[in-house]
Amino acid sequence: MLMMKRLMTKYVPGMLTCEQVDRFLYDFHEDTLTYSERVKFKLHLSMCKECKTYVRDYKNTIRLSKEGIPTAEPLTKVPEELVQAIIKSRKIDS
Repeated sequence: MLMMKRLMTKYVPGMLTCEQVDRFLYDFHEDTLTYSERVKFKLHLSMCKECKTYVRDYKNTIRLSKEGIPTAEPLTKVPEELVQAIIKSRKIDS
């Protein structure tokens, strides 16, 4: 399969390499690729199981990070002990 990918990227005009897919990944996820870039991106994924797995894992990482990070309520009043501890540590570091 590796040989096939090398031949495709060499002889098929506009065929993306794995490195190009990696560079396009953020834009693909954000849906900012042009139509032509998106077609080339998807064509590469249809032929490259490694990149297909990489993109799937990338999407899963983003999904899990959004699900796993709870949002904290903002502090309305910072405890005085915390303020003093921060001031003290800054004086020590100076």
